[in-house]
Amino acid sequence: MKRSRRSLLPWGVALIAGLLGAGVGAVGAAERSGQALDLPPDMARIAAAGELRIALTTDDWPPFFFTHPTRGLVGLDIDLAREMAGRLGVEVRFVREAKTFDDLVTLVVSRRADLAVAYLSDTLERSVRAAFSQPYVQLKPAVLINRALAGQARRGPDLNALLNHPDATIGVTLGSSAETFAAIDYPQARLVKFEAWSDITRALETETLLAGFSDQIDAQKWQSEHPEGAISIETVMLAGPPDTIAVAVHFEDRQLRYWLDHFLAVKHRDGSLARLNHYYVGSDLWKKDLSASP
Repeated sequence: MKRSRRSLLPWGVALIAGLLGAGVGAVGAAERSGQALDLPPDMARIAAAGELRIALTTDDWPPFFFTHPTRGLVGLDIDLAREMAGRLGVEVRFVREAKTFDDLVTLVVSRRADLAVAYLSDTLERSVRAAFSQPYVQLKPAVLINRALAGQARRGPDLNALLNHPDATIGVTLGSSAETFAAIDYPQARLVKFEAWSDITRALETETLLAGFSDQIDAQKWQSEHPEGAISIETVMLAGPPDTIAVAVHFEDRQLRYWLDHFLAVKHRDGSLARLNHYYVGSDLWKKDLSASP
């Protein structure tokens, strides 16, 4: 049953919503004014700690989060996390312990991080363990196909006939949403799990793998870094449902989840979320700016 707006707004949250709209750090302001005890438990915990802990993977995933030689951690998720902390009036601390994307959920569920803002797909499997905000990015699924192996397969031009076959091998990144999506889309294929997307593209280049399944970010990154690769590897943007990226939050932190949705709704209404998406996902502006940065 869908909860009413009133059931999600215990008294004291009006202060948070108002301060968010005014651009003032909400929980930090409440802590400094002695009102932290009036906050819901999850918001009071963050206020008392004075920091918002954000889970990231140990590996970089540009343009969402990565380490710049002189500017440190940068990216779409880093910008978003820093703004969240600023709006709450606390410091941000990045927890880089997760080896896989599924490990990000574990960090949140085990209370070693407050949120995971880390290029994380809100899959049904992950939603069993954690709650998610509304999506803030939508990505097209994509597949890279070795042209030589596709020709040898002789299953015609139809993509489904080519990939949804017992002889088809499809590479996916371990612990990523690609594991789930590829299994659903191509149940007859043999999925091969790799530690990193670079391992998948290497297998494609050496003709030891028919296809690699991911999203437009990985596909476009490979295209830009290997323009000559189009001769041997075809990139296909799929027309299926988008891969939705959202913030993971502990299932008990109901008020924090509401605040996240409100925060993202405000950014959607004022256009800043669309601008952030265009800067990092819809263009190469971030690359140009960082290349010009000392």
